[in-house]
Amino acid sequence: MDDQQSILYQKLIQSIQTRPGSTPPSLRKALTDHVIQTDLTENSHFPPEGEISPDLQTYVTKVRKHAYKVTDEDVEQLKQAGYSEEAIFEITLSTALGAGTKSFLQGMAAIEGASNETTHS
Repeated sequence: MDDQQSILYQKLIQSIQTRPGSTPPSLRKALTDHVIQTDLTENSHFPPEGEISPDLQTYVTKVRKHAYKVTDEDVEQLKQAGYSEEAIFEITLSTALGAGTKSFLQGMAAIEGASNETTHS
């Protein structure tokens, strides 16, 4: 990633995690960080924040592991739990940011690993 792309990416992260919204910035950051740090095969261990309810944990895990399986019913469950559409959007965006960042970091590590293998051969 070149410097300009890196700057734009950092601005995106900052915007999602710090701007005022329907959810607290601390929750958005916790969700993004959680997804980056969690292996897709392990059980979900959420940060000890009172903001992350079991309903939200279920949704975030589904978005993290199988985003294509999220349904209107999943969103409706969050609405019934008291989350607004704006809050659900922010939660989804924070989770997707974490998943995208994790994929990018894994890809870069794979490229670096391949480069190191080629250099040492």
